[in-house]
Amino acid sequence: MKHDTDRTLVISLGRNGRVSYPERSWEEIEPVLRRMWEFDGRMCAWHDVRRDVQAAWRASDALASQPAGRRRAFENRAA
Repeated sequence: MKHDTDRTLVISLGRNGRVSYPERSWEEIEPVLRRMWEFDGRMCAWHDVRRDVQAAWRASDALASQPAGRRRAFENRAA
């Protein structure tokens, strides 16, 4: 039986993936993130979390493009 997914882990995978590969596209990095996710066989299937990981990836792009003051306000609110 697969365990429920920890939302924080899903978001972290997307955000950290974006930070680790800033010059790469989602299409290039998705297979890497998928292998990382599937390494732990206790997790739910990749297709169940793919959309959320991708959303966190894309949110990191939007956050990086914001002015520094607004970005800090968002980060403080998320913490």
